Amino acid sequence: MPEIWALYRGADLIGVAPLYRRRVRRGRILPLSSIQLIGSAWRDPRAAISEYLDIVAIAAETEVVRHACAQALLAERTWSEWVIGFTAAGRQWRDVFAQSGRGQQHYVRDVDHLVSYQADLSSGMEAYVRSLGQSTRRSLWNLRHRLARRGSVSFELLAAEEIEGGLADLNRLHRLRWQRPAFAAPALDFHTRLARRLASRGELVLSRLRVGGQVVSVLYDIRKGTRQYNISMGFDPAFDGSVSLGLIHLGYSMEAAAARQVSTYDFLAGSGQQTDYKSHLSQARRSVSSVQLLRGRVLPALYRWHDRPRVARAVPLA
Repeated sequence: MPEIWALYRGADLIGVAPLYRRRVRRGRILPLSSIQLIGSAWRDPRAAISEYLDIVAIAAETEVVRHACAQALLAERTWSEWVIGFTAAGRQWRDVFAQSGRGQQHYVRDVDHLVSYQADLSSGMEAYVRSLGQSTRRSLWNLRHRLARRGSVSFELLAAEEIEGGLADLNRLHRLRWQRPAFAAPALDFHTRLARRLASRGELVLSRLRVGGQVVSVLYDIRKGTRQYNISMGFDPAFDGSVSLGLIHLGYSMEAAAARQVSTYDFLAGSGQQTDYKSHLSQARRSVSSVQLLRGRVLPALYRWHDRPRVARAVPLA
């Protein structure tokens, strides 16, 4: 059930907390009443994962809004778990919980530690390519001529009417490499509808790479302002081992993004199947984690016991 909180200072709106409530089971046996930020269904394997989740606030009021949310929710007695999933503000939320939950039977966990990577395109594609290591530059940029030996190469930005076909190609190629589609139903329906809405606002960057007329790679990106996010990609793993289709396609996509004055190309979190290619392509990184607050007489004790082997990553509230 969605529950959007608006926070005001006097008559001025200073922040919004996009929350929802759901019943969940943890460890298959523990029924919990969970509050989460919209954009994540934490620990649900069927759900899409959104990163950088947080409240939405005027920059100067962000900490005030976090504390106000915490105090209001902690005053309620109707929930047993509060999760801020895959956030870049894990430390800030831990601090908020430590200050707001003193004297109560609470336990806060910081888990799902990931790193997201960002490439700096602010000085243009040429400057970015020069900043790369020799091996990465070769794979991303210099091997285009080798790819062209296999047939004519075309980089295609798809129009709105091509969305379904583009996502179908993405699923087909993703399945070849990972033995599963990028988006199975109902996620495929969600992303199809999302892509259409983004396309209507000029924020969808869905692209194909063709070689000799055949679709060999698909990239699904979202552009918001001067940032572009790489949501998913798929390429033919059996095409040609002497070139990296994925990196070459990324090079074309980043070149097009730089031409549109995109300053940051965000690869988001996660690593490649064989190499951590994102770290080689990036000039910046951000830590991402999920913060879970538990309360009650039983749950905190159970999770403290569960977390004994990794106690350094679980922060109790006194």
